[in-house]
Amino acid sequence: MKNESSGLVFDIQRYTLHDGPGIRTMIFLQGCPLHCFWCHSPDSQSFVGQLAVMPELCVGVEDCGECLKVCKQKALNKTKPTYSKILKKDITAISLDRNLCSECGDCAKVCYPKALYFTSKSMCVDEVMKIVEKDRLYYEKTGGGITISGGEPMVQNLFAYELLKESKYRGLHTALDTSGCVDWGKYEPLLPYVDLFLYDLKIIDDEKSSKFIGVSSSVILHNLFNIAEKKIPIQIRVPVIPSINDDDENLKTISRICKKLGDSLDKVQLLPYHKLGTSKYERIGLEYKMPPVDPPSKFEMQRIKNLFERDGHNVIVG
Repeated sequence: MKNESSGLVFDIQRYTLHDGPGIRTMIFLQGCPLHCFWCHSPDSQSFVGQLAVMPELCVGVEDCGECLKVCKQKALNKTKPTYSKILKKDITAISLDRNLCSECGDCAKVCYPKALYFTSKSMCVDEVMKIVEKDRLYYEKTGGGITISGGEPMVQNLFAYELLKESKYRGLHTALDTSGCVDWGKYEPLLPYVDLFLYDLKIIDDEKSSKFIGVSSSVILHNLFNIAEKKIPIQIRVPVIPSINDDDENLKTISRICKKLGDSLDKVQLLPYHKLGTSKYERIGLEYKMPPVDPPSKFEMQRIKNLFERDGHNVIVG
């Protein structure tokens, strides 16, 4: 039977190795209610998707200019001739006035070099599963499967439910990567179809959590302990963000919380801060709020790893 339930997909990545056991396909759903200062996927935050601009890919209005023809809001304008490193010549590119843009996406549909692109795509369950099934042999050989992520996948909880249910029907291992920031009632219907939770714990102090990620930590912890009571395996993921959550008080509190999860805790995964997503902010016209800090050193990551291991946790880095 066809499953035509649909949702907004931000990205699909095949052959991922660090988001659950074995070789996996990651389905990134659009939308996130959090606003973490260090977010490396700001283009996944909008609930409906956004128009992004990569002017360095523009081939110039001399050879294209289709976007100017379809923009009803007149939000696109020609720039002064600039040198294109890709084309090795001067071109007249385009610029976007976001104050006029309605985010309709018409320009992205005609932009063949993808200098303009929309961050989300509407897909039905069958379309997603067709891609997932391409790597079934890898899943079977490695114990892999499908991981639903975001953004925050639970802002599209009904679509996530359909994807997980269909995956289990097909005999695939399933993982749900979540920050735990939505109402518990949205999680309950999914539980029978989740083999593993990848669960973010960032900041436990309530005031700092509200400041740096945009929500209270209380709902996150409430959902975490509810999942643990259901005896579903949980892999805790801790992003290590210098100057924000890498203090010993926060890390030791997270470690103590992990101990309370009992047999449900599978492992703790430490994720060092990186700057790979900073260029995405400019593409969608957002400010990068993260203060200028360097990624944690290997020595610092080993120190933090030792801190968790002293409490008896199985710990991986990266």
